[in-house]
Amino acid sequence: MADNETETTDYEKAREITEKALDALRDNDDAEAGRLIEEARRVDENAVEDVQEMLEEDASSEHDPAKLNEDIAKQNRG
Repeated sequence: MADNETETTDYEKAREITEKALDALRDNDDAEAGRLIEEARRVDENAVEDVQEMLEEDASSEHDPAKLNEDIAKQNRG
């Protein structure tokens, strides 16, 4: 019987593979990144999509003028 705490789910495996793909992209290794993304999609496509959504949210929030103004206002009050 498998121990649930040590057993890695397909979702977690796919997230780890996706993170390795992001590292490969950072290192300008597009071929390896593409290979890893395809591998992650075969394991659990939802995990890959979740990482993509997180990246899109992070990117938009960093550069959104309204968000920046809100953050500045919070800093001035605090």
